[in-house]
This record gives sequence, C-alpha cells and structure tokens, in this order.
Amino acid sequence: MIDNVIIQHDFRYVIQDVQRGVVEKERFWVYINDERAEFECAGREIVSLGPWKFEENHGDIVLRNEVKSIIVKQPLSVMNADYEVSSLAATDDGKRALGGTQGQLEFINSDGKCVEVHDAHYSDILHIQYFPSKQVAMTIGLDYSIKIWSVLDGSNPRTMRKHTATLTALAAIGRGRNIVSGARDGAVYIWECASGEAVWEFRRVKNLTDPVVGLAVIDIKEPGNEAQQVSNSMFYETENKKLLVGYESGVVATYDLETRCSFGEFSAGDKMSAFAADKDILVTGHSDGTIRCFRGSETIWWELHGDEEVRKIQISDNKIYCLQRQVAIINFDGKVESIFSDYYGLNDFCAIPGSLYVACKDTTVKKISV
Repeated sequence: MIDNVIIQHDFRYVIQDVQRGVVEKERFWVYINDERAEFECAGREIVSLGPWKFEENHGDIVLRNEVKSIIVKQPLSVMNADYEVSSLAATDDGKRALGGTQGQLEFINSDGKCVEVHDAHYSDILHIQYFPSKQVAMTIGLDYSIKIWSVLDGSNPRTMRKHTATLTALAAIGRGRNIVSGARDGAVYIWECASGEAVWEFRRVKNLTDPVVGLAVIDIKEPGNEAQQVSNSMFYETENKKLLVGYESGVVATYDLETRCSFGEFSAGDKMSAFAADKDILVTGHSDGTIRCFRGSETIWWELHGDEEVRKIQISDNKIYCLQRQVAIINFDGKVESIFSDYYGLNDFCAIPGSLYVACKDTTVKKISV
C-alpha cells in the first residue's frame, strides 16, 4: 500500500516559533492515510500525542509507529512562478522548462537566464519534453497542437496539427527527426519534423477509438520481426526500435517502428490512467489507484495499491515515480522508498538522476533530492 501524508503547511514556522521562544508550546498536525496525528513542540523537542513519532533525518521527515516508517521528502529549494504551472521538464545539465495553465511557457537555462513565451498555446500546456540535443523542446497543449521550440530564443519553427482530441503522450524517435504522439481518440501519429506532417497512423484494430494513455520508444538489439522492411525517406532512426502504447482499456500494444507492423498486445488491467516503460520494465497506473509492474513478460511482477487515480508515471535512474495525491518514489522491487507531498496539491513532476522537480498548485516549483 502507498501511504498518503499531508502535513500542516506552516509546521516549520510552528517549530521555529517554539525554538526561538516566541511561544512556550504549540501544536501541529499530520494526516496519515486520512487519520489525524498531532504533535506538540516544547523547547527543542517534538512530542507525539499519539502512536506516530515525528523525526527529522538529513532534512527529510520520518514518521514512525510500531509497524512502519514513512519518509516524507522535503524540498531543497522553492521557485515561485507568476502563474500556476501545469507541466514541467528538466535536464541533467540544469535546464528547466515550465508550462502554465494559460498557455505560458518559460525556458530557464543552467545559468539562470530565462526565455519567456507568452500565449505559447491557447490554453493549458499539458506536456513538455526536451529533444536529446537539449537545445530544442516540444510541447502539447489543450488546443490539440504540438509545437517545437528553440530553448535559446523561444522561437517556434514548427506547429503540428492533426489530432482531433486531447493529446496525452509525446516522444522523440532517436535524435528527433521523427516524433510520435497519442491522443484520447485512439490515434497515434508519427510526425516528420522537417515538414511538420503526420506520416503514419497507428490504431488498435479491435478498438479504433481506445484512448491513448501513454507511449514509449524503446531501443532493441534485434528487430525481432521478419516482416518485409519498409524503406521511406520520411522515417529516421527507426531501426531496432519498438513503440509501446498504453490504452485506457488496459491494453498495451507493441509496434515495430521500422516496419510499422504490430508485435501484438496484452492486457495490463482495466481502466489504465498512466503508463511508462524502458528496456527493463513496464509500469502501468490505473484509475482505482493500482500500480502494476511487468518485467520481461506479460506476467505481473508486483503491484501496489493506493486510494486515488494514478495520474503520471516516470522511470528514471532505476526508480519509478508515480503521481497520485502525492509523488511516490518506488524502487524496481516494488518498495516505496519515500514520498513527496504538498499541502496545496500537485500538478506535475519531472525526475532526473538525483533530483525531482514538482509543480505545486500554489504556483511554486519545488526541487527535491532523491
């Protein structure tokens, strides 16, 4: 089970007021799985008023009772935005990109220099992703469009439109001369970036309108498909690559990107709401709060249960990050290592090796060490 934790938003001030002698004693609360636990500050001590103990370890909070301990990550830094951040992306060399609920877009370089784009989309920016070069990024918006941006100056050399439903997934193939997108009407398109045209479409034969939840482009050592190869100058770096697509029905479909042929499909469980995969594992999230992990086959390796729909999954640096009411950080064996929770709620996150960036509903972006 994934534990849910909400801590009183000003608990740090409560502790500091007592330690500075502003007040003699003061209490704060923590909700653990919707049950209230109270703690009293007296001098430099935090006294438990129930079964849970409150400790701090290297800046993080540890909640313990006789059965378990829960590590609640605390932010290293907080950045205040002038708008509610709906999506974000980050790179391992310090670049960040923020998208807003009113179409705002902001690129922040590792030296702190900021490039702002106003009205990048007509409404919410749903997803941002850097190309492998890290000089270019792509976004999808609630306006059904895909846009490519220069990170250096905010220019928009390509806008791609063909989808007729909300976009849900986006990925680059190789260096990004082709990209692939998915939407809630079941369409998955391969785009050729030079022309801005959709050059291929995938749909499930058994359910043409099955909504796409997520997708992943995976490198494989061998093509694994003896069908005749399709040669076309509109497709680049598709050799030895497969496309995994997760659908709302729970089906995971696999396609050979070189031949555009189907490898087949299997069911990961009903009402899929989130999806991620890499070479080693495939992880699905579901509307009932279930998280399932598959490794090397279509058999479930492990599963966890929460009490809220899984909204996003990301695999990074041998860890799995799952967004529900909070972000759960899970190792490949299915153990929840820690969680990050915010009193005001979360919109999005992005994990890179060593760090987690989280967009909170109070217009802040918080950086957490993992």
